[in-house]
Amino acid sequence: MRTIWLGSKVIQQYSLLDIQDKLQISKVTALKLVQTGKIRAQKIGRKWWINEDDLLEFLEGKRS
Repeated sequence: MRTIWLGSKVIQQYSLLDIQDKLQISKVTALKLVQTGKIRAQKIGRKWWINEDDLLEFLEGKRS
């Protein structure tokens, strides 16, 4: 997990490994969720980063 400050706004971002641990899923499943767009993410270099808001949106079922 990393924290980004944008002015007065603080954004928490999670890596795929963080998502695997939080959701108790495999690396392949986490990658599929990101690649299919079920969890919105950004790829920076070789790493995928998921904003906390996007993860919560997925967990609440607002994103199919």
